[in-house]
Amino acid sequence: MSDLPASETKTCPWCAESIRAEAIKCRYCGSMLDPIERLRGLSQEWIRPRIGRSLAGVCAGLALHFQVSVTLLRLAFVLGFLFSGGMFLLIYVVLWLIMPNEIEAAVIHRDPD
Repeated sequence: MSDLPASETKTCPWCAESIRAEAIKCRYCGSMLDPIERLRGLSQEWIRPRIGRSLAGVCAGLALHFQVSVTLLRLAFVLGFLFSGGMFLLIYVVLWLIMPNEIEAAVIHRDPD
């Protein structure tokens, strides 16, 4: 068990050991700790994450930003496409073009140090 104060630690969801609050990988079991949570702090802008994407990552990025179910957004886009005469396809393509990829966003927001 760690001798860090409780406010500076969290519990690993895989092995239940106490680890640093800012950790992204458990030092005891080696498991990655919620990579989606790490992406939320990357920027306030919309990004297309590499994790959880089906096509271009537009719905995954919007779900991450607005903290809603990606399945609901995908369903909304499919239904919108079917009932709007293709307008949602145009919206999807425009979002695909303007939303930076996760790697591009990380490079843009990288600390100079």
